[in-house]
Amino acid sequence: MGQLEESARAFSAAEAGIEDVLKRASGTSATIQSGNGSATFATTYTTIAGSSAVYTYPNSTQKGDVATLWLVPHNADNSLDESGAEYYCKEAGACTIDLCWEQPVTPTDIPAVEIGILYKNAAGAYDIQRLAYDPDTVRTGNNFTRAGAAGTACGKSGVYTATLTLPAAPERPLALRLRPYYNETTFTISPLSDRTLPPQGFEVSSTGTTDSGVTRKIVVKKNYDAPASIFDYVLYANTTIANEAY
Repeated sequence: MGQLEESARAFSAAEAGIEDVLKRASGTSATIQSGNGSATFATTYTTIAGSSAVYTYPNSTQKGDVATLWLVPHNADNSLDESGAEYYCKEAGACTIDLCWEQPVTPTDIPAVEIGILYKNAAGAYDIQRLAYDPDTVRTGNNFTRAGAAGTACGKSGVYTATLTLPAAPERPLALRLRPYYNETTFTISPLSDRTLPPQGFEVSSTGTTDSGVTRKIVVKKNYDAPASIFDYVLYANTTIANEAY
């Protein structure tokens, strides 16, 4: 059997493993029929973040786009667990989190950031708190809060940082919506040492191996789905909105 056919069989087995692990949400191994022979796949399933460690987004966020940081966990069906015992601000006392963002090599414009803190208020209604930080000392007309010069934070050097104070009980913060302005940037989150960042998604890998020993590996990373950025500025009311002419 040729090398190309063996490679295709191994890749097919790895694909079958990805399908299997996404259904069961856990790793496993199995032997399948592949062409005129057999092949095996071995899979792993791990969460993204889900600890008190520093979390850096895997990709930069383009200016005007939005990155989401979940502050409550997800259920098995990927819906938000908004009332469970486990969430970022569950411990008593002030609840803060450090947000860091980087200066890209090019273009050289200094990135600013707008933060939307989505939370449930004491009455159980959804609400949002908005903050904005800009490290650029030249831009003075945007009404952003002035951030300090780049320094060491979030386990990195040369980053801008802001410490965010989140709503505390009985209110419950659900997510941060992070939108860069003027330039793209890569966000890093540093939780308090006694608090755990909920999982932000999952990573699955599958290695397919043919009976002749040819192997191929597939890795898939998936963050939990979040609303499109246009919905951050949609007017919503659970009662009738009156449109009056003036």
